[in-house]
Amino acid sequence: MSSGRIGTAFETITRIAVHSTAMVRSLAALAICLLPIAASWAQTPTGNLTALVDSGIYAYNGLEVAAAQSNDAAYGALLTVCGGNAAGGPTCSGNQLSLFNRLRELEDTANGLLGRGETAFSLRLGAQALGFALRWTAPEEYAAQGSLTTKFANSQLTTMANRFSALRFATQIRFARGDSPDSDPDGPRLSYYSSGALQGGAAGADSSSAFPSSNWGAFANGSYSAGAKAPTTFEDAFNYNDTEYSAGADVRLNAHTVVGLLAEHTIKHVNFNSAESVVNGGIRGQGYGILTYVQWEGDAAYVNGSLGIQHLSLDTRRSITYPSLNPLIPSVNETSTSSTTATSWIGAVGTGYSFHWGGFSAEPYVNGQYVHTEIADFTEHDGSGFDFDVGSQGIPSLTAAVGLKFQQAFLPPFGVIVPYIYGEYRHEFMQNSRTVDSQYAGSGLAVGASTGFDLPTDAPTRNYYAAGGGLTLVFKHGLQGFVQYVKIFNQANYTDYVASGGIRYEF
Repeated sequence: MSSGRIGTAFETITRIAVHSTAMVRSLAALAICLLPIAASWAQTPTGNLTALVDSGIYAYNGLEVAAAQSNDAAYGALLTVCGGNAAGGPTCSGNQLSLFNRLRELEDTANGLLGRGETAFSLRLGAQALGFALRWTAPEEYAAQGSLTTKFANSQLTTMANRFSALRFATQIRFARGDSPDSDPDGPRLSYYSSGALQGGAAGADSSSAFPSSNWGAFANGSYSAGAKAPTTFEDAFNYNDTEYSAGADVRLNAHTVVGLLAEHTIKHVNFNSAESVVNGGIRGQGYGILTYVQWEGDAAYVNGSLGIQHLSLDTRRSITYPSLNPLIPSVNETSTSSTTATSWIGAVGTGYSFHWGGFSAEPYVNGQYVHTEIADFTEHDGSGFDFDVGSQGIPSLTAAVGLKFQQAFLPPFGVIVPYIYGEYRHEFMQNSRTVDSQYAGSGLAVGASTGFDLPTDAPTRNYYAAGGGLTLVFKHGLQGFVQYVKIFNQANYTDYVASGGIRYEF
């Protein structure tokens, strides 16, 4: 080979070496730049769900956004505990590992939608379906506990209003008759009349056996109510019903004053409406209430008041169900259950004035009631990772009502018939939107921390109305009965009605 050819070959080899060195250096620099990105993808970032709901890929609602943030926080807390060992470790319990695996599936699903990071455990759901899965993980069902307990307090106070009204029928009958009840010893048998004239065995001047020799009265009532709630961002749709039974007794201390005691038992059901919300399950409440009451009455004016306590046990069943399109990852289908108690302290006052025209009367009235309810904290059980610790709830309520009642007394031979109608305007002064604090039981995070499912409830309707009507029958020999129907109007997201009836005997 000639020296010229050797020189040309050497020059070519030199050029190739120089270019190769430059390429190696460029590739090394690129690798250094990409190394942090690759490392972050391999480690699966803990903010994937939040990044997804903030990305604009889909219009996620407030509950889905809150669920994404809370799930990210719980996953981040568990990543250092359970992430290094797929079978768990010395510090990773079985509950923690179950929760970690569920949260990792959601994180990887978000990665797949964002086009980044680890996707081995992705459920392969679309953006909307992942939003539904996030809603399944949230415990917004527990907002319904407040609605259930508040309605128990209101229904018991409605029962008291019926009782107070029954005690005033003697006045209505006296005005309808237009004379003293002594003119008909077989007439309606009521111990006292608001004129102050004592009738019965306690009055020495009246020995008529048509009137009782005691100032006592006993009563028993029953009611059935039902309604529905429409879905909102942070509360589910549900249907509810409850059955209540009450009984009590009272005694007249004098011609104008009655004191008594009422006891009540209730069974309530809330059934979440899966046709309108991403939800399944329900709440069963069972409990009792005891109230003492007093009423002062004259011919036209009256004042009454009551104090009492109510106690409910609440058993909740909450389903978490969403699919997987990854044949290697099973769908989620679990149910968490819980039990807790709710205690309410209540007080009410009322006053009114009856304008009489023979047997017809118009009665304007004002009522006020205060209820403070405490729902105890609790922990869910029976789930496969998605069980929650739920914090206590305090619910104060101060409601005033202004109403007008019309009634007419008829006097057939067998007794007295008093049909009536009424309507009232109600205003809520104290109750506001509250926060139901909760946290995954297996996350190791505290309830009430900023990383938890601290979900707001709907603000109550400040102004709404109630209207009702009924019929009271007073028979001979001290027996009295009533039926009534009441409906609530203009209460946002709720429909509600109550049908009730009862009997009273004065002896």
